[in-house]
Amino acid sequence: MKTANTVHSAQEGRTIIETLAYIMVMISVTAGIATVVSRGYYRYECSAIQQDLVDLHKAITKHYAIDGQYSRVHWDDLCEDKLGPKSIMPERVCSGEGENMRCWCKHSKGQHIFEGEVDIGKGDCSEEDVNGDSDENNYCATFYIEFKNLPRDVCAQLGTKSWTTTSGSDLERMIINNTLWYWEYSPLGAYGGYKKHYLPASVEEVAVACHDGYNNTIRWYFN
Repeated sequence: MKTANTVHSAQEGRTIIETLAYIMVMISVTAGIATVVSRGYYRYECSAIQQDLVDLHKAITKHYAIDGQYSRVHWDDLCEDKLGPKSIMPERVCSGEGENMRCWCKHSKGQHIFEGEVDIGKGDCSEEDVNGDSDENNYCATFYIEFKNLPRDVCAQLGTKSWTTTSGSDLERMIINNTLWYWEYSPLGAYGGYKKHYLPASVEEVAVACHDGYNNTIRWYFN
């Protein structure tokens, strides 16, 4: 014969089990939502870094193409003119007022969305190359952009980007870790210390060049 206490204990047992089951379901649902959100944000990061690369390239070209003085490509020039994607630009600092105001970058390098360094600088073109007075001007680079500490899948995406532009500054060569890509008739084939492939880079070649983890570096040279 069941007593009132027995019935009450059974009800308490069911209540505890039901509560635990509800908690487990909520944990599972929350984890699922977190995974979806995380994947969605990662896709956003992958898209954002590609756009930042394009915008940085445009900013450098816009600033220096007028006088062709790529020999002084530097972050400070972009900070002075407030050019370039804000998400990767070094912090901008200014002093003075009005016509006497001068601005520069607080740091010597930018930082992309995956927290790796972004560097820019002059290429290997001489003044004669830039002015078209040298026979080698078709094979030298006026400036470079470098992204460090990239995840492997992002490295693969950026490494296979098509650099067909109308801005007057096209891809001359690309280095991913220890692999070099260059145009078939360029004398760069004599470069030592690199695995070499012809541009444009294939998906298979880039996949091999990009390492596991977040230790990938890509440097693009533009003419």
